Amino acid sequence: MTWLAVMMDVVAAGFLVSFAVLLARRSATPAAEGGRSAAMVLIAVSLGLLSVSLWSLP
Repeated sequence: MTWLAVMMDVVAAGFLVSFAVLLARRSATPAAEGGRSAAMVLIAVSLGLLSVSLWSLP
């Protein structure tokens, strides 16, 4: 199960990186796209929290 936790953490890190890229290009992003960046952060946080319990399984 550790491999699943690692994969979830990698995906969560990917979402956080893409959020950072969106923040860097915020001036070029239309105003209607604001919900997409918030959704990326929420998905990354939830994946990170879900993987915590998997780290303790053998």
